[in-house]
Amino acid sequence: MNPYGYYQFPHFPYDYSSYATPEQMNPYVPTESYDPDRQPQLERRVSQLERENNRQQREIEQLERRVTRLERRLQRVNQRLRAVERRFNFPFTPFDGEY
Repeated sequence: MNPYGYYQFPHFPYDYSSYATPEQMNPYVPTESYDPDRQPQLERRVSQLERENNRQQREIEQLERRVTRLERRLQRVNQRLRAVERRFNFPFTPFDGEY
């Protein structure tokens, strides 16, 4: 038993020739500081969200190209329709269910 009943901490070897912080000397404290941004599950989730974002961006760009193509096509159809209207001298009325 120790004198006066006090618990004596075990001695850890200490190299006096090198500088070490108290956190590095404490065996009960992890040497790496806690960084929530470096958690593997968060990194996996972030990379998954980035891939999904890239996929959605590609899909949006593809749909935008398709809309642009269809707009040009519609514009050409309207130009041809106006030419036919001028040629036959009758206004175009959209189909309303009658022939």
